[in-house]
Amino acid sequence: MTIRWIPLVVLLVVNFVLDLWTLRKLWHDKRWHKVKTVMCASLSVVLLVLIVAVIVIPGRECSDSTFRFLMWSLFVYYSFYMPRYLAAMVWAPTHLKRSGQRTRRAGSIAATSIGILAFAFMWSGVFYTSNKIKVNRVELEFENLPQEFDGYQIAQFSDTHLGTWSGDTRFIAECVDSINSLGADMICFTGDLVNRHSAEALPFKKVLSKLHAPDGVVSVLGNHDDAHYKKWPSPQAQQADAAKLVDIEKEMGWKVLINDHIILRRDTSEMAVVGTKCFEGWPFARYASLDTALVDYATTKRFVVLLQHIPDQWKMDSFYQKRIVMLRVVDKVDLMLSGHTHAMQMMISLLGRNISPAVFQTKYWGGLYTEGDHKLYTNIGLGMVGMPARLGAAYPEVTLITLKRRGECIADADGNRIQSVPLPKQFPPWK
Repeated sequence: MTIRWIPLVVLLVVNFVLDLWTLRKLWHDKRWHKVKTVMCASLSVVLLVLIVAVIVIPGRECSDSTFRFLMWSLFVYYSFYMPRYLAAMVWAPTHLKRSGQRTRRAGSIAATSIGILAFAFMWSGVFYTSNKIKVNRVELEFENLPQEFDGYQIAQFSDTHLGTWSGDTRFIAECVDSINSLGADMICFTGDLVNRHSAEALPFKKVLSKLHAPDGVVSVLGNHDDAHYKKWPSPQAQQADAAKLVDIEKEMGWKVLINDHIILRRDTSEMAVVGTKCFEGWPFARYASLDTALVDYATTKRFVVLLQHIPDQWKMDSFYQKRIVMLRVVDKVDLMLSGHTHAMQMMISLLGRNISPAVFQTKYWGGLYTEGDHKLYTNIGLGMVGMPARLGAAYPEVTLITLKRRGECIADADGNRIQSVPLPKQFPPWK
């Protein structure tokens, strides 16, 4: 769990000033001022202890239970301070020297109400939102999709982060039932099965083995699956644990694609499903090679679906081009499926649009993105890491993607559609 020191020091100073201002106001309150001041001061001390624990305890070296304690400590800290920030923004203007008694009382009531609502909102992300699975159904049209694959369905899920669930399989079992009930032709998992090491997956093997589809379950690895969020005695031990996780997925009946591909066939038509290693900036990105994944496959006349944990590989600036073999894949694949972002586990839906602070992390943070006839879908995941909550509309997501072949419509004299004629197969050049 990495926290940059300068923003943290600024945060602690701001919180300390907020605490002093709040205690001063409570002390001068006429009713129960001593009780309220002592309670607020005690809470501030407890929160300070929690955030110090997050700072001092090394997340990469601690046990799994301690790691979960750090996650909860960070969330508890913010769940009390964020409402206080909002309450202070309402309370402060009404307590200026020229404010009347009625204004001050109204401000106190409004600030208290907003603080309580904000606190309830954050904890609803623990007890409600994080357990409510949302199935998003998406229909995507492509001109070059083979006619035999028209109507093909892919169920995508991502970012389970099994270590956060402390071995409790109930939610994951519900997810498995939800995915199986969709009856998709293929199930795709786009990375981050665990938080830090392969043993987190062991209690869930039996449950996840129940996933089934005619074309099987296909998976790729995420940045957490490479075991570099835990301190190991040697690089060889880390690599061995990452390999063990791959073995666990294979034992569950999953096909793990590491710079590799499989071919789906319908009559004489083919569709390639490709998986590349996790792309997470230098030096990890150098391993995410689509060219390696398709080295022995003639790609000029096939429909290609790419599974890649990090959505940024769809389009990347040329800054890395001299150091990394392959980055920009938007021109080389028809559909890319990704995860990773979680929408930062915070999202609101406003006027038909989804808004998340994850936009400052990547512009491909969630949902569908298109460029010409090429498409990217970023799934915001099922699990949690960093904080044990999902806020607002950031529900755990399962996506059902239906592939459709775009056709030409023939209409009668009145303009009514009477027939759909498939377009001739057109394949973009492989650049």
